[in-house]
Amino acid sequence: MPGDPLRRSNLVDQIHDELHRRITDRLMPAGERVVIDKLAAEFGVSLIPVREALARLKVERLVTHESNKGYRIAPAPEPLEMKKLFEARLIVELGALQEGFSNLTDGIIAQMGAINDRIRAGQYGPEFASFRDFIDLNAHFHGIIVGLAENPFIDDAYRTLGYHQRVAQTLYGKGPDNLEMIVREHDSIIAALRAGELDGAKAALREHIQHGMEPYLP
Repeated sequence: MPGDPLRRSNLVDQIHDELHRRITDRLMPAGERVVIDKLAAEFGVSLIPVREALARLKVERLVTHESNKGYRIAPAPEPLEMKKLFEARLIVELGALQEGFSNLTDGIIAQMGAINDRIRAGQYGPEFASFRDFIDLNAHFHGIIVGLAENPFIDDAYRTLGYHQRVAQTLYGKGPDNLEMIVREHDSIIAALRAGELDGAKAALREHIQHGMEPYLP
């Protein structure tokens, strides 16, 4: 909350999340210069956690940085950027599923089902605060698939795509409007995994990602 000092333990996470909200809800418009001193004073913290939060936002493509010029709010993603992000997801997620399928357990499948049930039960509105849970749960669901490979380099590559942060910006003013399809397709992925069908799971995952890409195609 503006003017209210942050007092809980992880300042970097809180500052990151608040700036993420402001950027997604366009309260900090594209091109606006980020004044670190001003933010530190507003949040009642030193410069260090603000800088660390901005470094994370840069990795997530929500801000840009130039030497001697500092940080600015990045433009919202164009359709071509989103198309490329979905194509990258196809490569990373399908590859991780192929590589890590033997690491799948009943517990992992149950965890994916529980996450999808929470997505199914959610009520999401047009502002970021109202659909943040959806973004986080969906990221967790797909992160589990990537994590099957048990390869930290693949995990890092997936995180640095910034996909979930960028897609949140495209939901500005509407929230997730294809929730039933997302949940249904997650169910198909889970069903194939539960049946031990690698090819079926890959086909369901591919279809799911390609359907998500469709709104950004020319």
